[in-house]
Amino acid sequence: MTDRSVYLDPALCDGCGLCLKVCPARAFSLEEGRAVFTGECTLACDHCAAACPRQAIEVEIDKPEPFAFETFFLVPGGRPEAGSSAGISQLAGLMRWRRSCRVYREKPVPLALLKDLVRIGMTAPSGTNSQAWSFTIIPEREKLLDFGQAVARFYEELNRLAEKAWLRRGLKLCRRPELDLYYREYYASVKEGLRSWREGSDDRLFHGARAAILVGSRPGASCPVEDAVLATQNMILAAEALGLGSCLIGFAVEALRRDKKIKQAVGVPPREKIHTVLVLGYPAISFQRPAARRQAPIRVVY
Repeated sequence: MTDRSVYLDPALCDGCGLCLKVCPARAFSLEEGRAVFTGECTLACDHCAAACPRQAIEVEIDKPEPFAFETFFLVPGGRPEAGSSAGISQLAGLMRWRRSCRVYREKPVPLALLKDLVRIGMTAPSGTNSQAWSFTIIPEREKLLDFGQAVARFYEELNRLAEKAWLRRGLKLCRRPELDLYYREYYASVKEGLRSWREGSDDRLFHGARAAILVGSRPGASCPVEDAVLATQNMILAAEALGLGSCLIGFAVEALRRDKKIKQAVGVPPREKIHTVLVLGYPAISFQRPAARRQAPIRVVY
């Protein structure tokens, strides 16, 4: 964001001081009982305008995205009631029952629905409010398979390198053990997956998904990976609510990171980086119970 002008109407301001409290840049002051913009708008977060009860503040942001969804309507009446037990129960239940989907129906996902998922992704927080996400939609199974072919070629070449014991040993001596680790941990399973992919017997990469969304970052993001993951999580939960299954494909992310030709093949500009690949489709299986979760350490510091 570059245009961050803040307009404050002194005739409407009643001096409540809420803008002073919510502004992370501390850009407001009170003078003679009225708020005055005396600093610099560094985040363009719009908190001041959203908090002002008199609508005395307007933040001019670069062409803000209109959040009009194509496949559903927001419930009218403004923000959902905070603290609603019904609301949190529905949200927690959705999170509890969500699973990664690896069995999909042969039913295409409408492009409008994929675009709505992206819009929901864009409601996520981002470091310093940079909002420097990028979203690349692959809406058709045929195009997704083309992407998969490029990923498969990358791993076939990586496996050929990993088969060379002398190369693995040499790299380890140079304190670059990554290829040896890959050989020990992934080589065999990737080889089997590539075989089934080439034979067309089993899609172990995308699990038969019908579409994908690649979430990346443009230059200028202060926390690009975190921003992409947060946006992706929004889309995962929204997909679940909309009756879609989803699964994160880490192998595709690694191939995109190491092979610039794959990025070019899916239309990602050279300066952008892809951090998550989310495949989507309509589930072919309904689970009868929520996923079990391992116990994690929970610490309380007093």
